[in-house]
Amino acid sequence: MFLFMNGRILCLAGLLLGWSGSLRADEEPKAGYGVWPSSATVKRRQAAQAIAQDTDPAQAGAKFLEMAKDKDAMTRALAAESIGNLKFAPARGKLEELLLGDPNEQVREAAAVSLRQIADPAAVEALGKALNDVSPNVRVTALSGIAFYRDTNARPLVEAACKDKAAEVRRTAVYVLGRLDDPQAVPVVKGLLNDVDLGVRAGAAQTLGTLHAVDSKEALTALLKDPEKPVQASAALSLAILGDSSGTEAAKGLVQDPDIAVRLLAIDALGWSKDPSAGRLLESLLTTSPADTRAAVRGALARHQQMRKQP
Repeated sequence: MFLFMNGRILCLAGLLLGWSGSLRADEEPKAGYGVWPSSATVKRRQAAQAIAQDTDPAQAGAKFLEMAKDKDAMTRALAAESIGNLKFAPARGKLEELLLGDPNEQVREAAAVSLRQIADPAAVEALGKALNDVSPNVRVTALSGIAFYRDTNARPLVEAACKDKAAEVRRTAVYVLGRLDDPQAVPVVKGLLNDVDLGVRAGAAQTLGTLHAVDSKEALTALLKDPEKPVQASAALSLAILGDSSGTEAAKGLVQDPDIAVRLLAIDALGWSKDPSAGRLLESLLTTSPADTRAAVRGALARHQQMRKQP
């Protein structure tokens, strides 16, 4: 969920850069950037995108600081993206400024991505503030940065994001709580098991397994009857991780589901089980499962065999 946004910016950049010399006066401007680029603007965008190839970090930083002030939003976004690709940590201050103050959503999103890429833990404070951004995309990208740094001091901010009105933000936030690996988040995660969004419920179920929340077994068992199969599979997986076999039968019934995500969760759940019947099913799946899940089956079978050796 956290890398595709940066890829979207790159794709858009390539499209707009390719438009120079072929634009018609009666065409509509591209949404998000407002106006068609002049040849001079296209050159500035190309220069911004080329910053990441600069072999002199100090020189690249100076170029970025200049381009970050460009009147063209895409030039600013490309400059921010390029400096992240270069992993130029001294640019953190300017990236934070763009994240928290630029009027353009794509620029703020690019700045959030780059604040993760520069690998400077001091960026967490600005990423936390960005969880109040008006754009769900920026909030999601900021959460992905917090997940990267795994700073437990940000847990209260992430817990607050679990109440976000946008489902995609809540889904990301509950995943981040698992990444932070802080047991204090368990009560908030358990509260999300009743979320109206199936992705949030499934994410909460998986996170409880990640956090080894042994006191959540009863709640997870109840989710085996959830109307949505991704939630059932997620609950079965976490129960298996917690050493509870009550989700094994549910997992067995989901290994042939048309949804590959459901199949993978169910296969993973069987791998955590010590039940001999789970192992036999995994062995049969080595030859009967679709090619796109065979690797997962092999991994799950190896784990099951290791689990069986444990007392």
